[in-house]
Amino acid sequence: MSRTSEPIATIFDIQRCALHDGPGIRTNVFFTGCPLRCVWCHNPESQGFDTSLSYKAQLCRGCQGCAAVCERGVHTFVHDGSKVVHKVDHNKCNACGKCVSVCCYGAIELVNKQYSVSELIKEINIDIPFYSEGEKGGVTFTGGEPMLHVGFIKAFADQAPDLHLCMETCGYASKDDFLRILPNIDLFLFDYKITDRQKHRIYCGTDNDKILENLDFLYQNGAEIILRLPIIPSVNDDEEHFAGIADILRRYPRIDHAQIMPYHTLGDEKVDRFGLSNKHRSFETPSKEMVDQWLVRFSDLGVKNIWLS
Repeated sequence: MSRTSEPIATIFDIQRCALHDGPGIRTNVFFTGCPLRCVWCHNPESQGFDTSLSYKAQLCRGCQGCAAVCERGVHTFVHDGSKVVHKVDHNKCNACGKCVSVCCYGAIELVNKQYSVSELIKEINIDIPFYSEGEKGGVTFTGGEPMLHVGFIKAFADQAPDLHLCMETCGYASKDDFLRILPNIDLFLFDYKITDRQKHRIYCGTDNDKILENLDFLYQNGAEIILRLPIIPSVNDDEEHFAGIADILRRYPRIDHAQIMPYHTLGDEKVDRFGLSNKHRSFETPSKEMVDQWLVRFSDLGVKNIWLS
């Protein structure tokens, strides 16, 4: 099959030997694009579809080769006292790649690469021998939001029918798309972020009505589900949200378990790296004592099938 005759998707990372996103040893495929705008997002570069310029200041040696070849003034070097500082204006970048080609230190790269289904399968084939080790592994589609790429994922599943496939999703997609992909997905890792619909809109960019409808739809249609719970101090570590989680687990007793995912600051490093200061907020990282208190609160609510990521 030629590349032009099969679905194409934009992927910003492929993570091998992942252990926490489904059973066994897995390959995580990170798709671009997301309908939500969670202010704490740890992959903020995935929210759009465009190719992004990544600059890692710690790797730069100040050779100024990038500035010499860039025709748009993306890279400038300015004196700051005794130092020369490399400034990057991401807004001017058109992803031509000239700066990448001259950077021999790996400080600059372009992320978000287009793959055809067969090209992704070729990448995955490298990892297949590891999936049989221990608990059966496979491929986890994540992002971004992989439900924006249902046609591509369905075509992938049709060409690789023996692979165990997980879908990590925020739940914000059309019911028709969930119906279309349901037969191909062995396990849904379903994010449940905030119970209060207005607070959900404030922090995630939309209310949670469609998300709850799709969770019910998947459950009623026999999907295997793990509920994933990103907990962010001062945002959703409140009684209303914890009670909402407990209510969902009582209402849907066949959900395998819920998984607490305490907030981390891995997304903070990407703010400067991708020029995303207006799209991201940093929050308090929970202490072990705080997480232990969360577990006690869930126990008090009668929640038993809850794990800590």
